[in-house]
Amino acid sequence: MPEAELRVTVEARPGLAVIRVEGAVDHLHSYKLEEAIQTQLDRKVLRLVVDLTRLSYISSAGINTLGHAVSQFDRVNGKFCCVRPADAAQWQFFTTIGVDLVFPWAASLDEALRRVSA
Repeated sequence: MPEAELRVTVEARPGLAVIRVEGAVDHLHSYKLEEAIQTQLDRKVLRLVVDLTRLSYISSAGINTLGHAVSQFDRVNGKFCCVRPADAAQWQFFTTIGVDLVFPWAASLDEALRRVSA
């Protein structure tokens, strides 16, 4: 069971946004991440980084939220990138279920910012 409650913060930057995720994205709280992503799309922000560095847990609901975001940004010709979790077990989870091959990933925030800005 996840230990840390989910905290989602948004940082607006010129022409893009960074959503920072801290704690657990479980089935009860994944809506917070979904709302943050949808708000950026509603604001016509077409370059988005989701920083999962401080992710402690993610459920299938959280994975679905990220997958939906990838398809939404593809649909509007936007750029979307996730920063890998710092926790090795969390990154291992992503690689085990294969989303490391489906979602756009970066090893650091700087790398993700370069990818969405290119």
